[in-house]
Amino acid sequence: MKKWGAITKKNYSSYRTTLKSTTRAKWILYLPAVIFGGLFGWYPLILGLLVGFQKYHFIRPAEFVGFANYQRIFRSTLTPIVFRNTFYFSFLSIGLTFFVPIIIAILLMEMKKSIVRVMMILWFIPMASMGGLVIWKYFYNVKYGLFNGILRFLGLPPLGWLNDSSLAMLCLVLPGLIMFGPGLIYIASIQSVPDELYEASHLEGASIFQQIWHISLARLRPIIAMMMLLAIIKNMQVFEGPLVMTGGGPGLATTTVVMRFFNLAFINLDFGRGSALATLLFGMITIIIVIQRKYFKENIDK
Repeated sequence: MKKWGAITKKNYSSYRTTLKSTTRAKWILYLPAVIFGGLFGWYPLILGLLVGFQKYHFIRPAEFVGFANYQRIFRSTLTPIVFRNTFYFSFLSIGLTFFVPIIIAILLMEMKKSIVRVMMILWFIPMASMGGLVIWKYFYNVKYGLFNGILRFLGLPPLGWLNDSSLAMLCLVLPGLIMFGPGLIYIASIQSVPDELYEASHLEGASIFQQIWHISLARLRPIIAMMMLLAIIKNMQVFEGPLVMTGGGPGLATTTVVMRFFNLAFINLDFGRGSALATLLFGMITIIIVIQRKYFKENIDK
């Protein structure tokens, strides 16, 4: 027993030494991520929340003004307009550019593999977001644009496109149908579904639509949930599209919350109101994400 006790004590001491070394090594590896996350993640977030309650100056200390910045934001007639435009853009973008690639990916998997490879190559071609927006802006040009040229060739009257307040937001959304790289993720996810599931359902007499609904879409559910989460965050913070293609016009038809924040903070140098507006947007996005995570079932077995 004494020998066993000595061995046990020695092993325990060796275990503690190994555990301490492992813990120290893990923290050394974690440290860069913690530092960068704190500097470029949490610090700007906390600073933005604090600036929302201040009147910020460059050459002298900031003044604490309480909820004055939020009161000015709520009293502004532009606030409901920019939030309405942001929600409208998000609704159009998710409705058109989020669900369409899912349908296309499912239909492609029913075609020949050669067609699937070609489509994956087309989807995989890298396209700079800003460069693509500039090209689409020329497509929408009223006088020399491609789209009005096609309409004139067909004998149809040209459209105002970006100059038409009723069409401008839709014009901002359409490029997303082409520049939607995550379509590759859906194709890869469907390819990972075992063929035995489709074969078994076929033997049981399931139709193609039943296979798509109960197998393909069911297996895509976790991916769809994650991509939906990212789409909500991205679309609610839309900025570069309206900035490059319309500048927020015509009028205020495409001015979004982030564009309004940019104008307040970096054009008017009113960082207090800008941070207050950004905090409101952050709160709305958080609420939407919590609701989406609560009610969208990700478990493929339920």
